[in-house]
Amino acid sequence: MRPRLSIATRLTVLFATVATVVLAALGVAIYLSARHDLVAQDFTELENKVALIADLAAGGAAGQRAQRLAEALGHHPDIEFHIIDEHGTPLFSTASPLLRKHARTQPADLAVRRHDWTLADGSCLHVLHLRQPLADGSTLTTLLAIDDARHAAFLQRFRHLLAIAIVTAALASSLLGGYVVRRTLRPLRALSDEARQITAGRLQRRLSADAAPAELEQLAQTLNGMLARLQQDFARLTEFSGDLAHELRTPITNMLTQVQVVLAHPRSNDAYRETLASCAEELQRLAHTVSDLLYLAQAEAPGALPSREHVALEDVVDSLLEFYSLLAEDRQLQLRREGRASVQGNRLMLHRAIANLLSNALQHATAGTPVVVTLEEAAGQCRITVHNSGRPISADILPRLFDRFHRGERGHTRSDGAGLGLAITRAIVQAHGGSATVTSGATATTFELLLPSRPATSPA
Repeated sequence: MRPRLSIATRLTVLFATVATVVLAALGVAIYLSARHDLVAQDFTELENKVALIADLAAGGAAGQRAQRLAEALGHHPDIEFHIIDEHGTPLFSTASPLLRKHARTQPADLAVRRHDWTLADGSCLHVLHLRQPLADGSTLTTLLAIDDARHAAFLQRFRHLLAIAIVTAALASSLLGGYVVRRTLRPLRALSDEARQITAGRLQRRLSADAAPAELEQLAQTLNGMLARLQQDFARLTEFSGDLAHELRTPITNMLTQVQVVLAHPRSNDAYRETLASCAEELQRLAHTVSDLLYLAQAEAPGALPSREHVALEDVVDSLLEFYSLLAEDRQLQLRREGRASVQGNRLMLHRAIANLLSNALQHATAGTPVVVTLEEAAGQCRITVHNSGRPISADILPRLFDRFHRGERGHTRSDGAGLGLAITRAIVQAHGGSATVTSGATATTFELLLPSRPATSPA
């Protein structure tokens, strides 16, 4: 497996590469600019000599032109001259035979024009080749050339110096860039060290978001939010495990005690049947609790809805009111529905959610009072409320009323079940994208389910 490079190493290599490329490009630009300036200086020098030749040829007697040109131009060994008059007679010449031979194949210009000639031996020359008219009506054909190699030694030294400077600057930039990168990533390492110290027993700890740079502050805040949710879920899981152990331990202990007592001495068949019946009752409660836990886990899972359909809630409520009518009559309660509404959801799950609320209301309603189920639909939302008169629920209990295994306060507890009905109701409503709340006044309690009439659609 290929070893993975750290972010600091990658950034350092990237910084060094970019710095080297930029410095190399800058060095090439400087070298080309220097070479261009040297060539421009050569041509400027040749143009100055062209003007000098014109002045020397125009002044004095025509017969002394050659002497004047030789005296003025004979001290420029870097420049090759070849000056002839209109009759083809050389007046002054220091040009090599190869240059003169090549010049005979090139027409002379009437104005100053810069040329670069490559001779047969491969040498490159900067050349001015022109025909100069004089004041007396005669003309001169002037050829001036400077070998491009005159600056070769200087340019070679310049290239060496540039290469050394580029390499030195690239190394210095790489070292400095590596130091800067590691110093910049120091808050990230500190954040990593803090996160490493957070364990299952230290979920209350948080990352230092205020001390982090702006780029890492949002990351630290996001991680702190995740830690808060994990702490809350871990605490809920711990509490749930304790409650579950208590719920299972009590009936198991009861059954074990009864069996041990019965087996301690010989008993009659009726005693054995009574004990078995009691154990069967406890086992039935255990089975009901396990079934509710499984249903709750399925309801809380992502994508819990097996299917959606159009559900007329008034039909669901009416069937439940008919089912609970005998129980309500036995407890001297009146059942009533008000309003109509419909949603897109799972009929069986909604049936169970409303049934749990109705069962809870029938257990705690005061005799002789109505239990009212109200359905309302407006602004794309459906509201289901179950209202019953009875003893108020303490404000300390209300926030936890939908928690698993929560049975409320003494004197206001459910006689049956494991305290999972309201938790199942909330899970079903949340699976539909809604919410469940409860309010309790001095004489009445109201449960409210808020559901979207249509399921939310994700953007395409």
